[in-house]
Amino acid sequence: MRRENAPNRASRGRASVRVAATLAVASLAAVIVASPAIASLKQDLQRFSDCPLSNPTATQCVYSLTSSGEFVIGKSSVPITKPVTIQGGLTPPLIVPAADGNTLSKTALPVPGGLVGIELLGNFTEVTATAELAGTASLGNTVSLPLKVKLDNPTLGSGCYIGSEAEPLSLNLTYGTTNPPAPNKPISGKAIISTKDNGEIKTITGTLVDNAFAAPGASGCTLLPLVGDLAVNSKEGLPAAAGTNTAIMSGVTEEVPASLVAAVLPLPDFGHCVKAKSSLEGRKTIYHGLYGNSACTIQNTEATGRFEWVAGAGASKGFSGALKPVKLETVGHQLVSCSGGSDAGEYTGAKTESLTLTLTGCSTPSGSCHSGATAGEIRTGALTGSLEFIKENEGTVKPVVGVDIAPASGTQLAAFECGASAETLTGAVIAPIAAVDKSATALNISAKASAGKQLPEAFEVGPRHTLSLGGEQAGLTTTATQTGEEAIEIKAIA
Repeated sequence: MRRENAPNRASRGRASVRVAATLAVASLAAVIVASPAIASLKQDLQRFSDCPLSNPTATQCVYSLTSSGEFVIGKSSVPITKPVTIQGGLTPPLIVPAADGNTLSKTALPVPGGLVGIELLGNFTEVTATAELAGTASLGNTVSLPLKVKLDNPTLGSGCYIGSEAEPLSLNLTYGTTNPPAPNKPISGKAIISTKDNGEIKTITGTLVDNAFAAPGASGCTLLPLVGDLAVNSKEGLPAAAGTNTAIMSGVTEEVPASLVAAVLPLPDFGHCVKAKSSLEGRKTIYHGLYGNSACTIQNTEATGRFEWVAGAGASKGFSGALKPVKLETVGHQLVSCSGGSDAGEYTGAKTESLTLTLTGCSTPSGSCHSGATAGEIRTGALTGSLEFIKENEGTVKPVVGVDIAPASGTQLAAFECGASAETLTGAVIAPIAAVDKSATALNISAKASAGKQLPEAFEVGPRHTLSLGGEQAGLTTTATQTGEEAIEIKAIA
Protein backbone atom coordinates (compact mmCIF):
# COMPACT_ATOMS: atom_id res chain seq x y z
CA MET A 1 0.00 0.00 0.00
CA ARG A 2 2.73 2.47 1.00
CA ARG A 3 6.37 2.24 0.08
CA GLU A 4 9.21 2.75 2.51
CA ASN A 5 12.89 3.15 1.72
CA ALA A 6 15.61 0.98 3.22
CA PRO A 7 16.95 3.60 5.64
CA ASN A 8 13.50 3.99 7.13
CA ARG A 9 13.11 0.24 7.52
CA ALA A 10 16.46 0.06 9.24
CA SER A 11 15.58 2.94 11.52
CA ARG A 12 12.45 1.09 12.59
CA GLY A 13 14.56 -1.83 13.74
CA ARG A 14 16.96 0.41 15.61
CA ALA A 15 14.05 2.31 17.10
CA SER A 16 12.41 -0.66 18.76
CA VAL A 17 14.36 -0.06 21.96
CA ARG A 18 13.49 3.64 21.81
CA VAL A 19 9.84 2.78 21.41
CA ALA A 20 9.93 0.54 24.39
CA ALA A 21 11.72 3.23 26.26
CA THR A 22 9.13 5.83 25.56
CA LEU A 23 6.56 3.74 27.39
CA ALA A 24 8.53 4.52 30.48
CA VAL A 25 7.98 8.19 30.22
CA ALA A 26 4.24 7.84 30.33
CA SER A 27 4.47 5.11 32.82
CA LEU A 28 6.35 7.00 35.43
CA ALA A 29 3.86 9.63 35.90
CA ALA A 30 0.86 7.57 35.60
CA VAL A 31 -1.61 5.51 33.86
CA ILE A 32 -3.05 5.09 30.47
CA VAL A 33 -5.63 2.73 29.14
CA ALA A 34 -4.78 0.84 25.98
CA SER A 35 -7.07 1.37 23.00
CA PRO A 36 -8.83 -1.52 21.26
CA ALA A 37 -7.75 -2.63 17.81
CA ILE A 38 -8.97 -0.29 15.09
CA ALA A 39 -9.41 -1.18 11.44
CA SER A 40 -8.42 2.14 9.87
CA LEU A 41 -4.78 3.20 9.56
CA LYS A 42 -5.82 6.83 9.51
CA GLN A 43 -7.82 6.38 12.69
CA ASP A 44 -4.85 4.66 14.34
CA LEU A 45 -2.65 7.58 13.32
CA GLN A 46 -4.97 10.16 14.90
CA ARG A 47 -3.26 9.65 18.25
CA PHE A 48 -0.02 10.94 16.67
CA SER A 49 -1.65 14.24 15.69
CA ASP A 50 0.57 16.16 18.15
CA CYS A 51 3.79 14.71 16.76
CA PRO A 52 6.16 17.64 16.02
CA LEU A 53 6.11 17.14 12.25
CA SER A 54 7.49 20.64 11.63
CA ASN A 55 10.72 19.61 13.37
CA PRO A 56 12.83 17.97 10.64
CA THR A 57 14.98 16.17 13.20
CA ALA A 58 12.02 14.21 14.61
CA THR A 59 12.14 11.06 12.47
CA GLN A 60 9.60 9.08 14.51
CA CYS A 61 6.31 9.76 16.30
CA VAL A 62 5.54 8.08 19.62
CA TYR A 63 2.46 7.67 21.79
CA SER A 64 2.53 5.77 25.09
CA LEU A 65 -0.21 4.35 27.27
CA THR A 66 0.21 2.82 30.75
CA SER A 67 -2.53 0.80 32.39
CA SER A 68 -1.17 -0.46 35.70
CA GLY A 69 1.73 -0.35 38.15
CA GLU A 70 2.89 1.78 41.05
CA PHE A 71 5.30 4.53 41.91
CA VAL A 72 6.94 4.24 45.34
CA ILE A 73 8.80 7.21 46.82
CA GLY A 74 10.01 6.94 50.38
CA LYS A 75 7.10 5.77 52.52
CA SER A 76 4.35 6.45 49.95
CA SER A 77 3.08 4.08 47.28
CA VAL A 78 0.98 5.70 44.54
CA PRO A 79 -0.86 3.15 42.36
CA ILE A 80 -1.41 3.96 38.71
CA THR A 81 -5.18 4.42 38.59
CA LYS A 82 -5.82 7.17 36.03
CA PRO A 83 -4.80 7.52 32.39
CA VAL A 84 -1.72 9.56 31.58
CA THR A 85 -0.15 9.92 28.16
CA ILE A 86 3.19 10.81 26.72
CA GLN A 87 3.42 11.87 23.11
CA GLY A 88 5.83 13.59 20.79
CA GLY A 89 8.66 12.77 18.44
CA LEU A 90 12.06 11.14 18.60
CA THR A 91 15.41 12.55 17.59
CA PRO A 92 17.48 9.66 18.88
CA PRO A 93 18.28 9.50 21.69
CA LEU A 94 16.04 12.41 22.74
CA ILE A 95 12.27 12.84 23.02
CA VAL A 96 11.11 15.89 21.07
CA PRO A 97 8.25 17.79 22.80
CA ALA A 98 4.72 17.37 21.41
CA ALA A 99 3.46 20.04 19.04
CA ASP A 100 0.90 21.31 21.58
CA GLY A 101 3.41 21.23 24.44
CA ASN A 102 1.61 18.45 26.33
CA THR A 103 4.39 15.89 26.07
CA LEU A 104 3.53 14.34 29.44
CA SER A 105 -0.09 14.84 30.42
CA LYS A 106 -0.55 16.38 33.84
CA THR A 107 -2.74 13.72 35.39
CA ALA A 108 -3.18 13.90 39.15
CA LEU A 109 -2.98 10.51 40.90
CA PRO A 110 -4.56 10.17 44.36
CA VAL A 111 -2.12 9.46 47.18
CA PRO A 112 -3.75 6.70 49.28
CA GLY A 113 -4.39 8.01 52.77
CA GLY A 114 -3.24 11.46 51.77
CA LEU A 115 -0.82 12.95 54.26
CA VAL A 116 -2.96 12.39 57.34
CA GLY A 117 -0.95 13.02 60.46
CA ILE A 118 0.66 16.32 59.54
CA GLU A 119 -1.34 18.39 61.99
CA LEU A 120 0.40 21.69 61.19
CA LEU A 121 -0.83 21.66 57.61
CA GLY A 122 -4.51 20.84 58.08
CA ASN A 123 -6.63 18.16 56.37
CA PHE A 124 -4.66 16.02 53.92
CA THR A 125 -7.26 13.40 53.11
CA GLU A 126 -7.21 14.43 49.43
CA VAL A 127 -3.64 14.81 48.27
CA THR A 128 -2.69 14.09 44.65
CA ALA A 129 0.69 13.51 43.01
CA THR A 130 1.35 14.69 39.46
CA ALA A 131 4.58 13.79 37.67
CA GLU A 132 6.12 16.42 35.38
CA LEU A 133 9.20 16.33 33.20
CA ALA A 134 12.12 18.10 34.85
CA GLY A 135 14.42 17.97 31.84
CA THR A 136 14.90 16.16 28.56
CA ALA A 137 14.30 12.43 28.47
CA SER A 138 17.00 10.33 26.87
CA LEU A 139 16.12 7.02 25.22
CA GLY A 140 18.63 4.26 24.67
CA ASN A 141 19.04 0.75 26.05
CA THR A 142 17.47 2.25 29.17
CA VAL A 143 15.16 5.21 29.60
CA SER A 144 16.79 8.10 31.42
CA LEU A 145 13.90 10.14 32.70
CA PRO A 146 14.18 13.26 34.89
CA LEU A 147 11.00 13.93 36.90
CA LYS A 148 9.59 16.16 39.58
CA VAL A 149 6.38 15.27 41.42
CA LYS A 150 3.88 17.98 42.36
CA LEU A 151 1.82 17.42 45.53
CA ASP A 152 -1.55 19.15 45.50
CA ASN A 153 -3.78 20.06 48.44
CA PRO A 154 -5.44 23.42 49.29
CA THR A 155 -3.02 24.08 52.14
CA LEU A 156 0.11 22.86 50.37
CA GLY A 157 0.19 25.89 48.07
CA SER A 158 0.93 25.87 44.36
CA GLY A 159 4.63 25.01 44.50
CA CYS A 160 5.01 21.87 46.60
CA TYR A 161 7.32 19.49 44.72
CA ILE A 162 9.39 16.43 45.33
CA GLY A 163 12.36 17.03 43.05
CA SER A 164 13.18 19.93 40.75
CA GLU A 165 15.00 20.77 37.51
CA ALA A 166 18.19 21.16 39.54
CA GLU A 167 17.64 17.95 41.54
CA PRO A 168 15.19 15.64 39.74
CA LEU A 169 14.16 12.09 40.38
CA SER A 170 16.49 10.48 37.85
CA LEU A 171 15.02 7.21 36.67
CA ASN A 172 16.67 4.68 34.37
CA LEU A 173 13.96 2.24 33.38
CA THR A 174 14.43 -1.13 31.77
CA TYR A 175 12.48 -4.07 30.40
CA GLY A 176 15.28 -6.24 31.78
CA THR A 177 16.41 -6.88 35.36
CA THR A 178 17.49 -4.14 37.77
CA ASN A 179 20.57 -4.12 40.00
CA PRO A 180 19.55 -1.94 42.96
CA PRO A 181 21.43 -1.25 46.17
CA ALA A 182 20.08 -2.81 49.38
CA PRO A 183 17.53 -3.17 50.80
CA ASN A 184 15.76 -3.40 47.40
CA LYS A 185 16.16 -6.66 45.50
CA PRO A 186 16.36 -7.07 41.70
CA ILE A 187 13.08 -6.95 39.79
CA SER A 188 12.44 -7.65 36.11
CA GLY A 189 10.35 -6.10 33.39
CA LYS A 190 9.10 -7.69 30.17
CA ALA A 191 8.26 -6.70 26.59
CA ILE A 192 6.35 -8.16 23.64
CA ILE A 193 7.01 -6.48 20.28
CA SER A 194 4.42 -6.63 17.49
CA THR A 195 3.10 -4.59 14.57
CA LYS A 196 -0.29 -3.60 13.20
CA ASP A 197 -1.76 -1.92 10.12
CA ASN A 198 0.30 -4.12 7.80
CA GLY A 199 3.46 -3.40 9.74
CA GLU A 200 3.13 0.38 9.58
CA ILE A 201 2.88 0.83 13.39
CA LYS A 202 5.29 -0.85 15.79
CA THR A 203 3.77 -1.78 19.16
CA ILE A 204 5.45 -2.75 22.42
CA THR A 205 3.37 -4.19 25.24
CA GLY A 206 5.25 -4.64 28.47
CA THR A 207 6.46 -3.55 31.89
CA LEU A 208 9.29 -1.12 32.64
CA VAL A 209 10.99 -1.17 36.02
CA ASP A 210 13.51 0.75 38.11
CA ASN A 211 14.22 0.42 41.83
CA ALA A 212 17.69 1.94 42.00
CA PHE A 213 16.93 5.67 41.99
CA ALA A 214 17.08 8.21 44.81
CA ALA A 215 14.34 10.70 45.72
CA PRO A 216 15.17 14.22 46.95
CA GLY A 217 13.24 16.03 49.65
CA ALA A 218 10.13 18.17 49.19
CA SER A 219 10.32 21.94 48.75
CA GLY A 220 7.92 24.87 48.42
CA CYS A 221 5.19 23.34 50.59
CA THR A 222 2.73 25.82 52.26
CA LEU A 223 3.16 29.52 53.00
CA LEU A 224 5.77 28.54 55.61
CA PRO A 225 8.05 26.43 53.45
CA LEU A 226 10.52 25.43 56.13
CA VAL A 227 7.71 24.09 58.34
CA GLY A 228 5.77 22.55 55.46
CA ASP A 229 8.79 20.96 53.80
CA LEU A 230 9.96 19.47 57.09
CA ALA A 231 6.51 18.05 57.83
CA VAL A 232 6.09 16.48 54.36
CA ASN A 233 9.62 15.09 54.37
CA SER A 234 9.14 13.59 57.82
CA LYS A 235 5.81 11.99 56.90
CA GLU A 236 7.05 10.66 53.54
CA GLY A 237 10.53 9.60 54.58
CA LEU A 238 12.33 12.04 52.31
CA PRO A 239 14.97 12.35 51.06
CA ALA A 240 14.93 8.63 50.23
CA ALA A 241 18.19 6.96 49.27
CA ALA A 242 18.63 4.74 46.23
CA GLY A 243 17.40 1.26 47.03
CA THR A 244 14.24 2.43 48.81
CA ASN A 245 12.20 3.66 45.81
CA THR A 246 10.49 1.72 43.02
CA ALA A 247 8.78 2.39 39.69
CA ILE A 248 6.78 -0.39 37.99
CA MET A 249 4.76 0.56 34.91
CA SER A 250 2.86 -1.67 32.49
CA GLY A 251 1.26 -0.55 29.25
CA VAL A 252 1.54 -0.07 25.51
CA THR A 253 3.75 2.15 23.36
CA GLU A 254 3.35 2.75 19.63
CA GLU A 255 5.85 4.22 17.21
CA VAL A 256 5.49 5.17 13.57
CA PRO A 257 7.67 7.04 11.06
CA ALA A 258 6.92 10.76 11.11
CA SER A 259 6.88 10.73 7.31
CA LEU A 260 3.91 8.32 7.31
CA VAL A 261 1.95 10.47 9.75
CA ALA A 262 2.64 13.56 7.63
CA ALA A 263 1.55 11.74 4.46
CA VAL A 264 -1.58 9.95 5.70
CA LEU A 265 -3.14 12.04 8.44
CA PRO A 266 -4.20 14.97 6.23
CA LEU A 267 -5.75 12.73 3.53
CA PRO A 268 -7.98 12.90 1.60
CA ASP A 269 -7.02 16.23 0.05
CA PHE A 270 -8.05 18.51 -2.76
CA GLY A 271 -4.94 19.50 -4.69
CA HIS A 272 -2.68 19.12 -7.69
CA CYS A 273 0.10 16.80 -8.76
CA VAL A 274 2.72 19.07 -10.32
CA LYS A 275 6.15 18.80 -11.91
CA ALA A 276 8.82 18.65 -9.20
CA LYS A 277 11.75 21.01 -8.92
CA SER A 278 14.91 19.86 -10.65
CA SER A 279 18.60 20.58 -10.83
CA LEU A 280 21.45 19.79 -13.19
CA GLU A 281 24.16 17.36 -12.17
CA GLY A 282 26.60 17.59 -15.02
CA ARG A 283 24.47 17.09 -18.10
CA LYS A 284 21.77 15.15 -16.27
CA THR A 285 18.53 16.66 -14.96
CA ILE A 286 17.72 15.39 -11.48
CA TYR A 287 14.18 15.81 -10.16
CA HIS A 288 13.46 16.16 -6.45
CA GLY A 289 9.86 14.99 -6.16
CA LEU A 290 8.37 12.36 -3.88
CA TYR A 291 6.22 10.76 -6.59
CA GLY A 292 7.01 8.91 -9.78
CA ASN A 293 3.72 9.34 -11.65
CA SER A 294 1.50 12.26 -12.67
CA ALA A 295 -1.29 11.25 -10.25
CA CYS A 296 1.11 11.35 -7.25
CA THR A 297 0.13 7.85 -6.14
CA ILE A 298 3.48 6.05 -6.57
CA GLN A 299 6.11 7.17 -4.10
CA ASN A 300 9.70 7.58 -5.20
CA THR A 301 11.88 6.02 -2.50
CA GLU A 302 14.92 8.15 -3.34
CA ALA A 303 13.01 11.47 -3.59
CA THR A 304 14.05 11.81 -7.22
CA GLY A 305 10.56 11.58 -8.69
CA ARG A 306 9.33 13.91 -11.40
CA PHE A 307 6.19 14.93 -9.51
CA GLU A 308 5.19 16.56 -6.23
CA TRP A 309 1.84 16.98 -4.47
CA VAL A 310 0.53 20.46 -3.69
CA ALA A 311 -2.52 20.50 -1.42
CA GLY A 312 -5.38 22.94 -2.05
CA ALA A 313 -6.87 24.55 -5.14
CA GLY A 314 -4.88 26.65 -7.55
CA ALA A 315 -5.41 30.32 -8.40
CA SER A 316 -8.86 29.62 -9.88
CA LYS A 317 -10.92 28.12 -7.06
CA GLY A 318 -14.48 28.39 -8.36
CA PHE A 319 -16.79 25.65 -9.66
CA SER A 320 -20.36 25.26 -10.88
CA GLY A 321 -22.45 22.41 -12.18
CA ALA A 322 -25.76 20.66 -12.58
CA LEU A 323 -27.88 18.28 -10.51
CA LYS A 324 -29.77 15.37 -11.98
CA PRO A 325 -33.32 14.64 -10.69
CA VAL A 326 -33.55 14.95 -6.91
CA LYS A 327 -35.54 12.79 -4.50
CA LEU A 328 -35.85 13.75 -0.85
CA GLU A 329 -37.73 11.11 1.14
CA THR A 330 -38.33 10.59 4.86
CA VAL A 331 -38.58 7.27 6.69
CA GLY A 332 -42.31 8.05 6.99
CA HIS A 333 -42.50 8.28 3.18
CA GLN A 334 -42.92 12.05 2.87
CA LEU A 335 -41.52 12.81 -0.58
CA VAL A 336 -40.17 15.92 -2.30
CA SER A 337 -39.16 15.47 -5.94
CA CYS A 338 -37.23 17.95 -8.09
CA SER A 339 -36.52 17.69 -11.81
CA GLY A 340 -32.95 18.96 -11.43
CA GLY A 341 -30.92 21.89 -10.20
CA SER A 342 -27.49 23.51 -10.05
CA ASP A 343 -24.59 24.01 -7.68
CA ALA A 344 -22.00 26.77 -7.38
CA GLY A 345 -19.12 27.44 -5.02
CA GLU A 346 -15.36 27.37 -4.56
CA TYR A 347 -12.64 25.26 -3.00
CA THR A 348 -11.67 26.88 0.29
CA GLY A 349 -8.90 24.59 1.57
CA ALA A 350 -7.15 21.28 1.22
CA LYS A 351 -10.22 19.45 2.53
CA THR A 352 -13.05 21.97 2.26
CA GLU A 353 -15.34 23.82 -0.12
CA SER A 354 -18.20 26.30 0.14
CA LEU A 355 -21.30 25.99 -2.02
CA THR A 356 -25.01 26.60 -2.51
CA LEU A 357 -27.61 24.43 -4.24
CA THR A 358 -30.62 25.52 -6.27
CA LEU A 359 -33.24 22.81 -6.91
CA THR A 360 -35.80 23.29 -9.66
CA GLY A 361 -39.11 21.70 -10.58
CA CYS A 362 -39.75 20.71 -6.97
CA SER A 363 -43.10 19.39 -5.74
CA THR A 364 -44.88 17.01 -3.42
CA PRO A 365 -48.19 15.19 -4.04
CA SER A 366 -49.86 18.17 -2.37
CA GLY A 367 -48.42 20.81 -4.69
CA SER A 368 -45.42 22.83 -5.86
CA CYS A 369 -42.55 23.67 -3.48
CA HIS A 370 -40.62 26.93 -3.31
CA SER A 371 -38.34 28.92 -1.00
CA GLY A 372 -38.90 32.25 -2.76
CA ALA A 373 -40.92 33.88 -5.47
CA THR A 374 -40.15 31.29 -8.16
CA ALA A 375 -42.52 28.31 -8.17
CA GLY A 376 -40.80 24.94 -7.91
CA GLU A 377 -37.45 26.44 -6.85
CA ILE A 378 -35.77 25.60 -3.52
CA ARG A 379 -32.56 27.43 -2.61
CA THR A 380 -30.30 26.30 0.20
CA GLY A 381 -28.42 28.62 2.50
CA ALA A 382 -24.62 28.77 2.56
CA LEU A 383 -23.20 25.24 2.78
CA THR A 384 -19.81 23.70 3.43
CA GLY A 385 -18.34 20.49 2.08
CA SER A 386 -15.63 18.48 3.85
CA LEU A 387 -13.68 15.49 2.50
CA GLU A 388 -13.18 12.26 4.44
CA PHE A 389 -12.78 8.54 3.83
CA ILE A 390 -15.81 6.29 3.48
CA LYS A 391 -13.30 3.49 2.97
CA GLU A 392 -9.56 4.00 3.36
CA ASN A 393 -7.20 2.18 1.01
CA GLU A 394 -5.75 -0.71 2.99
CA GLY A 395 -4.35 -3.82 1.38
CA THR A 396 -6.37 -4.48 -1.78
CA VAL A 397 -9.27 -2.22 -0.76
CA LYS A 398 -9.71 0.72 -3.11
CA PRO A 399 -10.29 4.04 -1.37
CA VAL A 400 -13.75 5.61 -1.37
CA VAL A 401 -13.93 9.31 -0.55
CA GLY A 402 -17.05 11.28 0.27
CA VAL A 403 -17.99 14.88 0.87
CA ASP A 404 -20.00 15.86 3.92
CA ILE A 405 -22.40 18.67 2.94
CA ALA A 406 -23.65 20.66 5.92
CA PRO A 407 -24.88 24.18 6.78
CA ALA A 408 -22.12 26.76 7.05
CA SER A 409 -23.67 27.74 10.39
CA GLY A 410 -26.47 26.32 12.51
CA THR A 411 -28.34 23.19 11.47
CA GLN A 412 -30.69 24.39 8.71
CA LEU A 413 -29.90 23.58 5.07
CA ALA A 414 -33.08 25.00 3.56
CA ALA A 415 -36.54 26.30 4.49
CA PHE A 416 -39.38 26.14 1.96
CA GLU A 417 -43.10 25.69 1.47
CA CYS A 418 -44.92 22.86 -0.30
CA GLY A 419 -48.55 23.72 -0.89
CA ALA A 420 -49.75 25.15 2.41
CA SER A 421 -47.10 23.37 4.50
CA ALA A 422 -43.88 24.95 5.77
CA GLU A 423 -40.90 22.59 5.65
CA THR A 424 -37.39 22.72 7.10
CA LEU A 425 -34.47 20.55 5.98
CA THR A 426 -31.74 20.17 8.62
CA GLY A 427 -28.64 18.08 9.27
CA ALA A 428 -25.94 16.93 6.87
CA VAL A 429 -25.51 14.43 4.06
CA ILE A 430 -22.50 12.31 3.02
CA ALA A 431 -22.15 11.75 -0.72
CA PRO A 432 -19.48 9.56 -2.35
CA ILE A 433 -17.25 11.07 -5.06
CA ALA A 434 -16.91 8.91 -8.17
CA ALA A 435 -13.17 9.17 -8.90
CA VAL A 436 -10.11 9.91 -6.80
CA ASP A 437 -6.36 10.13 -7.44
CA LYS A 438 -7.01 11.44 -10.93
CA SER A 439 -6.90 15.03 -12.13
CA ALA A 440 -10.18 16.19 -13.63
CA THR A 441 -12.06 19.39 -14.32
CA ALA A 442 -15.40 17.89 -13.27
CA LEU A 443 -16.12 15.88 -10.13
CA ASN A 444 -19.19 13.64 -9.99
CA ILE A 445 -20.85 13.40 -6.58
CA SER A 446 -23.64 10.88 -6.04
CA ALA A 447 -25.91 10.93 -2.99
CA LYS A 448 -27.90 7.75 -2.49
CA ALA A 449 -30.69 6.84 -0.06
CA SER A 450 -33.20 4.06 0.51
CA ALA A 451 -36.52 4.45 2.35
CA GLY A 452 -35.37 7.71 3.92
CA LYS A 453 -31.96 6.46 5.08
CA GLN A 454 -28.74 7.76 3.58
CA LEU A 455 -26.14 5.37 2.17
CA PRO A 456 -23.73 5.83 3.93
CA GLU A 457 -24.70 7.66 7.10
CA ALA A 458 -21.14 7.97 8.42
CA PHE A 459 -17.54 8.08 7.31
CA GLU A 460 -15.14 5.28 8.23
CA VAL A 461 -14.21 7.34 11.30
CA GLY A 462 -16.69 9.65 12.99
CA PRO A 463 -20.34 10.06 14.03
CA ARG A 464 -23.50 9.61 11.94
CA HIS A 465 -24.47 12.54 9.72
CA THR A 466 -28.11 12.44 8.64
CA LEU A 467 -30.82 14.69 7.23
CA SER A 468 -34.14 15.55 8.82
CA LEU A 469 -37.24 16.85 6.99
CA GLY A 470 -40.15 18.01 9.12
CA GLY A 471 -38.67 16.26 12.15
CA GLU A 472 -38.29 12.89 10.40
CA GLN A 473 -35.03 11.29 9.27
CA ALA A 474 -34.64 11.77 5.54
CA GLY A 475 -32.44 10.62 2.68
CA LEU A 476 -31.31 12.45 -0.48
CA THR A 477 -30.79 10.85 -3.87
CA THR A 478 -29.18 12.79 -6.72
CA THR A 479 -26.00 13.13 -8.78
CA ALA A 480 -24.22 16.47 -8.96
CA THR A 481 -21.27 17.67 -10.99
CA GLN A 482 -18.71 20.24 -9.89
CA THR A 483 -17.00 21.68 -12.94
CA GLY A 484 -14.02 23.68 -11.81
CA GLU A 485 -12.41 26.71 -13.33
CA GLU A 486 -9.31 24.53 -13.45
CA ALA A 487 -8.63 20.82 -13.00
CA ILE A 488 -8.30 19.42 -9.49
CA GLU A 489 -7.50 16.04 -7.93
CA ILE A 490 -8.66 14.32 -4.77
CA LYS A 491 -5.67 12.52 -3.27
CA ALA A 492 -6.57 9.36 -1.35
CA ILE A 493 -3.35 7.33 -1.55
CA ALA A 494 -0.24 8.51 0.29
